[in-house]
Amino acid sequence: MTLHPRATWLLRILLLLISITALLPFGRLVVDWATFVRVVNVELAQLPPRGFDWVRWQDRDGEIVAAYVDPRGTAYKAGLREGATLFQVDFQQYFSAEDVKRIVERSPGSAMMYEVTQDDEEQIFEIAITRYPTFLYPLSKSLWVASGWGYALVTFLHILALLIVVPLAKRSKRALSSTILIGAALVWVGGTLIRFLIVTIAGPPELAAPSLGAAFEALTLFSLVGWLLFPVLLLRHILFDVATISKATKGWRLLMYAPPAILGIAMFVATARGSIGPIPPVALTTPILFYVCVYVAAATGLMVLSPILRARLESDQPAPGWSRVGSAVVFLLAVVGALFVYGALPDIAGEDDSAAGGIIVLLQLFSVAPITLVSLASLRYGRFSYVLTRGFAYAAALGLIFFSFVGGLAAIDALNPEDGQRNIVLLGIWVVVLLVLVDRLARPLRNVIGDRFKTDRERARQQLNLFGNRVRTILDAERLAHESVFVIGEALNVRSAVLFLRAGMGTSSEHWVNATYKPETPYFTRVELANVWAHLQEQDKVWSVNSELNESNLAESETGVLRDFGVALAVPVSSGRGEPVGVLVLGRKARRRSVYNLEDVEMLKALCGQLSVATERLGLIEREKALVRESAEAQLAALRAQINPHFLFNALNTIAALIDEKPEEAEDTVQQLAGLFRYVLQTGSRTFVPLEEELRLVRQYLHIEQARFGEKLQIEENWDNALNATSVPAFVVQTLVENAVKHGIERKREGGILRLSSRSTEGGAMEITIADTGVGIPALFTDTPEADLSPESESAPVFFGIGLRNVTDRLEQLYGRTDLLHMTSDPEHGTVVRLLLPEETHIQ
Repeated sequence: MTLHPRATWLLRILLLLISITALLPFGRLVVDWATFVRVVNVELAQLPPRGFDWVRWQDRDGEIVAAYVDPRGTAYKAGLREGATLFQVDFQQYFSAEDVKRIVERSPGSAMMYEVTQDDEEQIFEIAITRYPTFLYPLSKSLWVASGWGYALVTFLHILALLIVVPLAKRSKRALSSTILIGAALVWVGGTLIRFLIVTIAGPPELAAPSLGAAFEALTLFSLVGWLLFPVLLLRHILFDVATISKATKGWRLLMYAPPAILGIAMFVATARGSIGPIPPVALTTPILFYVCVYVAAATGLMVLSPILRARLESDQPAPGWSRVGSAVVFLLAVVGALFVYGALPDIAGEDDSAAGGIIVLLQLFSVAPITLVSLASLRYGRFSYVLTRGFAYAAALGLIFFSFVGGLAAIDALNPEDGQRNIVLLGIWVVVLLVLVDRLARPLRNVIGDRFKTDRERARQQLNLFGNRVRTILDAERLAHESVFVIGEALNVRSAVLFLRAGMGTSSEHWVNATYKPETPYFTRVELANVWAHLQEQDKVWSVNSELNESNLAESETGVLRDFGVALAVPVSSGRGEPVGVLVLGRKARRRSVYNLEDVEMLKALCGQLSVATERLGLIEREKALVRESAEAQLAALRAQINPHFLFNALNTIAALIDEKPEEAEDTVQQLAGLFRYVLQTGSRTFVPLEEELRLVRQYLHIEQARFGEKLQIEENWDNALNATSVPAFVVQTLVENAVKHGIERKREGGILRLSSRSTEGGAMEITIADTGVGIPALFTDTPEADLSPESESAPVFFGIGLRNVTDRLEQLYGRTDLLHMTSDPEHGTVVRLLLPEETHIQ
């Protein structure tokens, strides 16, 4: 939607008025000097830079008194102290502090003789006059200390803001604009802080070293660039965010660069040459402050009106997230500041230079406040709590080091005031001790601060990390999806969420599973997923409704689908090969004004990585189960096939021997053999059969074996009929019985007894016992009461044949356990085999 032509021209005229208004004090300054020249009829002379004797003179009871003597300045080093009463300067008597200040300002680079009364004595001091440190105010101890801490704090906050917003700049133009804006403000406050430290440590720069003086002035100009740039960048940032205004003022926005350009050139020339004509650099402080206040007021005024314009003109665009209340407060303060600087309000500072300097410092620091309001729209999407926690931890550590070092240095000097060489050694030892303490205390201090100021995101990180450790224990895709989306929804306090996962990957049963958390209309279902899945799968990047977090380049149609269904964030669940196996779709956060940021995205990407591994693992488990079923069926077929060759040969020999001697018994044996093979064929591919059917097979087998061995094979059965319907793996009991007859009783000359029984255990499982009094198994003749029969054990391969090995393999595949078969054996009593079948067995 576009603005009405009349509204467009009103905005352009407003932009022109803002630019002209910002130059009013500068224009008045130029006009005043031009009027003075015209009236007095003199040419404009080049004035020297402003001089400073590092003393704040004040009128008291008709006398000129040194109200403050800067301890770093030339006057203090010459011997002048606070409370001294001035009588003459260069043997010229003055009657007001303003006159003294004026004569000093005109004499930089010279040395002046001060005749004063100090300590009730008349004294004369030769004091060097240096250039005034522009934009610094060494006019009282409290003002100097307060301004230093103010610059340090604001610089620290700007550095933290840059650390937060820089990672977002490559994704979002708005974040890039915020980065440039914060950087410009940092140039100003950071440069001013460095200049403050230079003066604090070295005193007047040009007296400390000529090169330091030149560097100091260059740094002044560099800092000034930041101070002049950030107001215009602030206004540009607002115009950029409100797209309709941006289009309406396109081509006219060059007007807003005119005031900072004019003031910058004037200040550069005045600083480099000492003055621009009769205008010294200090005279430009008021025009610059006024320009800053006007532009801040214009920017914050647009910030207040921006939501109204968006609601009427750009309702489909996401709001930048400014605070209207904060913007309104800054707007009013900026207007008051502009009026005060222009002189439209009473001068609350009066003739007190210290109070005036304090007001200017406050205005300088206040002027960066709107940056916080504007940049917060981008900062809240960055690693806010992470950077703040670490930043304050390191600041606390550095502050502790600094004060410990200074305290240690003072203590060493107090204990050894005269032994300088020894003090140097002690100071070196103290520095080593501090380094060791820092190495030991930095991490605990950061942890203490993190625990003390734990944020919701830190708690969410802990919850997601704990769940991530538990993901590997979940062996069902549906349960994995439901538990995951619930934990994510609770940890991040989202309004709604849905998780889609592709279950059974790589198998014939591959399908989608999904789980929802507090679903809201319109519902994002598999139908909507199908409309965007191909593009999400192709790009495999995070999509966000906010440009600061968006990594994807979805087409407008797919983006429209996600927006229409209230999606705020879509995080792909990607495999290690970069192939998405699902997607996590989140709505907005439940708490008003709460948004997702980089910390949330990184946590979600890490968890989605674990979900992808878990999903792939579940797919592998499904494929393994399929292979297990195929393997179990193959082994079952092998067991059936094993019955055929050797058993059939022995059975036929037995029948042949009985035909002549006992034809009726031979006929019965033939019927049992036929029934046995009929059972084998009828069992088909069934993995489990009822115990009753398995026992019918066992009895048919034993009937044939008794026909072979006669009285040498005695059978005792004690079956619990209540267990007849319980399912058992097909052919397992028959194989164990055959193993007992073939390897136990058959090898004993006098034969033996075969005892068969079943019972229920206390845990609900069924135990089947096959005991024989045969020759036993030598490999088990040990002191160990029971053998480890897992396929990987060392003893199992010694005596396992194909049949027994198939049994143990099938039990492990079917139940996932290797402790279901137990065997004991000794040469006197034979062998006892106990088969334990868990309660959860079902007939398949």
